[in-house]
Amino acid sequence: LKWAAALAYVTDPNHTLTLSLARAIDALSDSTIPSLSDQVPPGRTHPHKQRFPMMRRPLALAALVLLAACDIPTAAPRWDMTWNVPSQNTTLSVNTFLPSGVTANAGNTAFLVTVNNVSITQTLGSDCALCGPLNGTTVPKPAFVGSGNGSAALPASVSSATLGVDTLTVTMTNGLNFDPIKPTAAAAGDTGWVVTTVKSGATVIGKDSVNGQTFALGKNGAVVTRKIPLSGTVGGAGVTVSVVVDSPLGDPVTINTAQTISFTASVGTLQVSSATVNLGAATTVTPGTPTTVDLSGISNSVAKNVNNGFFILTVTNPLGVAGNLTANFTGGPAAVSKALALSSAATSTDTLNFSNGDLKTLLGYSLQLTFSGSVSGSSVTIAPGQTLAVTSRLQINVETVSP
Repeated sequence: LKWAAALAYVTDPNHTLTLSLARAIDALSDSTIPSLSDQVPPGRTHPHKQRFPMMRRPLALAALVLLAACDIPTAAPRWDMTWNVPSQNTTLSVNTFLPSGVTANAGNTAFLVTVNNVSITQTLGSDCALCGPLNGTTVPKPAFVGSGNGSAALPASVSSATLGVDTLTVTMTNGLNFDPIKPTAAAAGDTGWVVTTVKSGATVIGKDSVNGQTFALGKNGAVVTRKIPLSGTVGGAGVTVSVVVDSPLGDPVTINTAQTISFTASVGTLQVSSATVNLGAATTVTPGTPTTVDLSGISNSVAKNVNNGFFILTVTNPLGVAGNLTANFTGGPAAVSKALALSSAATSTDTLNFSNGDLKTLLGYSLQLTFSGSVSGSSVTIAPGQTLAVTSRLQINVETVSP
């Protein structure tokens, strides 16, 4: 009973059971072992014993009943704990979802936007109105001013592009039997010129001029090349190249109105420092370089006792794109993939929920994380090196058993 009283003191915060047991012990002890205060002269009866002779044993029995009614735990206690595990931050590069016709250069310092060549071909008959009636005759070459133009559009997904360091290469092929800007052999003879203008809409983004006094086009299929620096912004109208040839009166030649002079303007790819693009309904995200998520420091014994958990992701999205992504974790016994809804908000938070089975596959391993899926957005301005930043924190619920 004294052992029971001690246990009751620990388990009964109000100590009511403890007091009952203590009184029961005193009562039982008094009923079996007389105390000094109970000693009376022979032939006389103690007054309390006379009035309550059977009171103490029932009290002891009541104390035992109270003790039996208590549910005293015998199993080892279990504890549920929440662990917050810092995780590596990662990024989603803009290069992983560039639209068709746009790529990044090797140094990731510029985008390369594919633009078709611009070709301009003019016949002598179309440029020289006076040459028509003279076709087939040998006469002094009439003076004329000829012009032509051509254009090339940006890729359909690109609304505009800000040019970096770029050059337009113009190849001139003169199929005429005379040099239009140097049509006479006389040193003091008149000379002409060729002006090439490159525009986007009404904005001039490049211009070049050659003069017959210092430059010759040659004749009979001669080819010369000019390079024109470009700067500014190419808008939705794309690129327009215009050529004007001013040819003065020249030496006698046989007029052939079918002969041509042609110009081919080639960029290949524009190097742009930024671009405004339309990603459409679903532009595929190509998984980029994996990010290491090292969970190898969490022992297997912990992993075995994990109930569940989740990654809390904070996404900083400077591009304003939205989409449906999949976070792919590899490097453990099996791959684990979780869906992630990407918000177009500048900052958003999402959660990847993991089951007990998922966490047993992840914890204790150094993992590789990549993102796949698709994104969308209209009039999205992008620049080389831009990323969506993802900050993550792993929270797991662990059940432990005290020894």
